[in-house]
Amino acid sequence: MQPGGSSDDLVVSTPERVAFQYEIAGIGSRFLAQVVDVVVISVIQLAILLLAGALGGIFNSGALAGLVVILLSFILLVGYFLISEAAWNGQTLGKRVVRLRVVGDLGQPLSIGQAAIRNLVRIIDFLPVLYAVGIVTMFSNRRSKRLGDFAAGTLVVRDRERINLYDLSNTAVKQPPSTEAPASSIWSQPVDAPAPLPSIWSQPAGANGAPPQASVPETVNQTLDPGLRKLVVAYAGRRESLPKYRREALARSAEPALRNALPDVVAAAGPLAALDTLAEREGVSTLRVVHKNVSAAMAWGITSVIFLWFVVIGLPTGILAIFFASRGLRAIRNEPEKYQGADRAKTARVLGYIGAICSGLIGLLILLAIIFRTGS
Repeated sequence: MQPGGSSDDLVVSTPERVAFQYEIAGIGSRFLAQVVDVVVISVIQLAILLLAGALGGIFNSGALAGLVVILLSFILLVGYFLISEAAWNGQTLGKRVVRLRVVGDLGQPLSIGQAAIRNLVRIIDFLPVLYAVGIVTMFSNRRSKRLGDFAAGTLVVRDRERINLYDLSNTAVKQPPSTEAPASSIWSQPVDAPAPLPSIWSQPAGANGAPPQASVPETVNQTLDPGLRKLVVAYAGRRESLPKYRREALARSAEPALRNALPDVVAAAGPLAALDTLAEREGVSTLRVVHKNVSAAMAWGITSVIFLWFVVIGLPTGILAIFFASRGLRAIRNEPEKYQGADRAKTARVLGYIGAICSGLIGLLILLAIIFRTGS
């Protein structure tokens, strides 16, 4: 998977030149979605005020009404975006109306952790007022990402219809084997046709090119049907995020087509081994993991910013964020094929600097106030 070359698109491509394109959302469409969300939040806030007023009148307690307003308003402001995006796969009501969606940097579905991080950092993006920091950040990069997107490794794209892997597997099973193969397809080459370049299907597998249960055949059955081809392309890009039981169920649903393509592998190790064999021959690399120091740096950085007013927490956590972010960046530079998360590490370092500097200034002011008060 790789980002597109333009600022308006994210292109997820496969080695056989099949590309899936996401149009990156601009500031205008994101502003409209935010307006809708603000209207929804305002309506809910009005309901909270009415509820608090009613409870205060029933119990004749203004303090109770104030407590209800503070508590429910806090839950609303913190939880609306987080719960909506986590539950609706990257969408709030506003994004749903404008047809936007939050996805990972490589086009993968938004995780709960990413939703939590991007919405915690929303506090910083809002500073000093009306998303000033967020707007400046969005204008300063090609993908219109705010600090929360950098921290979580996400971006906002225009929504498009999704194809379910199980729909593809049903197509693969029901689709009769094709008798004619396109001349330019790597999936189905005539036996006697000369190939100007070596086909990936005829290359011997490397150490990681075959499932442990069975060896990879040198050639694939020439009657591989288009339905299975679509399934394997989609599966190759998503199998790292699928649990094993779902992969097994998916492979069983496509077993007739897999048996036709790789009968020896299916007979020896089952349909999942055959599906993994085809996916590995697609050449889609394993997803790189985020270095553990980057995750630690983000946690310390967010903590530092939230508690920057409390010097004994904000200052040390900011220093820890800078330390872990620097170590994470060093590890990513040394092993870029193994780790990712450089943008998140840099964001964590910025958050650490903000928290540490602000906490240090507040601590200095408190110290000066104590000194002058003692001297007087």
